[in-house]
Amino acid sequence: MTQPKRVLHFQGRMGKGGAETFMMNAYRNIDRSKFQFDFVIYEEFADVRPYHDEIAALGGKIFVVPNPNKHPLRYIKTVSKLLQENQVDIVHNEIFFGGGLNLWLAAKAGVKKRIAHSHATSDGKGNRFPYSVVRPIFNNLMMKYATDFIGCSDEAGIGLFGKEQTFVMLPNGIDLERYRNVPVTKADMHAQLSIPLDAFVIGHIGRFEEQKNHRLLLNIFQHILKKHPNTYLLSVGAGSLETEIHGLAKDLGISDHVIFLGEREDIAELLKAMDVFLLPSLYEGLPIVAVEAQAANVKLVLSTEVSEDTVLSENVRFVPLDADLDRWEAEVMGEPKGNRPKPEMEAFDMLKTAKALEKIYDAKEVSA
Repeated sequence: MTQPKRVLHFQGRMGKGGAETFMMNAYRNIDRSKFQFDFVIYEEFADVRPYHDEIAALGGKIFVVPNPNKHPLRYIKTVSKLLQENQVDIVHNEIFFGGGLNLWLAAKAGVKKRIAHSHATSDGKGNRFPYSVVRPIFNNLMMKYATDFIGCSDEAGIGLFGKEQTFVMLPNGIDLERYRNVPVTKADMHAQLSIPLDAFVIGHIGRFEEQKNHRLLLNIFQHILKKHPNTYLLSVGAGSLETEIHGLAKDLGISDHVIFLGEREDIAELLKAMDVFLLPSLYEGLPIVAVEAQAANVKLVLSTEVSEDTVLSENVRFVPLDADLDRWEAEVMGEPKGNRPKPEMEAFDMLKTAKALEKIYDAKEVSA
């Protein structure tokens, strides 16, 4: 029997972020007799384990390595050894900043197929030193040593690869039926979360990192709460800014109406509790949670930094980051225009995405 090809994913961590969620959805649905997934994560995230047991059960491995931003030489040595001592048929890099280093190491180790995959429009590190110096080096390595290029949206692909490089647009697929047919009611979820049944609920799902712009999120909510006192904010996620954002909610005097839930598995059920999903991100590719929200028929209000490819229903509004709080309030509290999904929604069915990914893995290598 032919052994499956092993795909080594450079993720950095395997938490509940959008890129990790997407890749686990793909892993569950891909033909594992043909392709098996392994994952590279950094030492400081070794205890972030929501998927570790499932990965092992599906036949995958997790390799823990030093963080290249902190220990570059030790990282290069460890990854080089990993690539030499293990079966690696395909390298699939999903790390935005520094991904070129992984592709160069893979090429040196003789891995024939090396994929660069963009999930965002920016690495979020700005032009400060040393990123402004190192970024062009890493990007040049990526463009030279990648054999295949994938973007989750047009903006994400162009943001990382530039306008001249062709790439495959691979939607962030989900289990559409899981979000369309949730076996709980809004009343059930309000009761579970101790929210009044007649309350208006604003939801946010995202890592507690700069990209997700929690400070603006809380300022918008404070502004809304002053005029609409029967309003609650559900915040799902975890991250390095969690303590700071919890403190900000107290400082703003809104903590009694903000429910911090941490990382959760029951996203489809939590979406059922929400009247509107608010995502004022500083940058995004095509956030998987926005696809989930639309599949669940929840109204979306997004910053204009989120890709327009995100629009899969009538229920999406965009607001510039520099808009005043009254504008945000008007869009959040305004009546939904409709709830009809667009035909493009079907492209986000995870089974279709998994098949598309198999074709990419099966395709002849562009270069050696």
